[in-house]
Amino acid sequence: MRRGQAEIIGLVVIVLLLVFALIFFVKFKSSDDENEGKLIRSNLRANSALNALMKVHIENDAKKRQMKDLIEECVSMFVGCDDAVNNLTYYLNDNDNGIFNNEKYRLIVSEGDKDLISLGKTCRNSISASPFILRNGGKIELKLCT
Repeated sequence: MRRGQAEIIGLVVIVLLLVFALIFFVKFKSSDDENEGKLIRSNLRANSALNALMKVHIENDAKKRQMKDLIEECVSMFVGCDDAVNNLTYYLNDNDNGIFNNEKYRLIVSEGDKDLISLGKTCRNSISASPFILRNGGKIELKLCT
């Protein structure tokens, strides 16, 4: 009789250990999924922000250009970069509706291995948007600091 009770108690202990192991596994697995979801949302946000920024129509511009046109002129002629820098700074963080008012970011406009425009702060860890490739061979990269 006592031997049977000992075996049942041993079986209950094993079942309890398995239940706690399962709970432990589910807890950590769900937190990994949550982090992956945050990473995907941040990447989508970075891509959307870069694409929206490139399609912004420049205010008070007689030629009615978009931001990407202004940056393409800067890259192709190496002049007019002051206009591009001023407009990028304005739309990124200088006004009340700036895209990254209180957030850290890094925006780099380059041609080949030469950086023409570099705005924002250097990030230790960041999420990068897909590079925006310009018609004249330049590219624009946006990184959101995490």
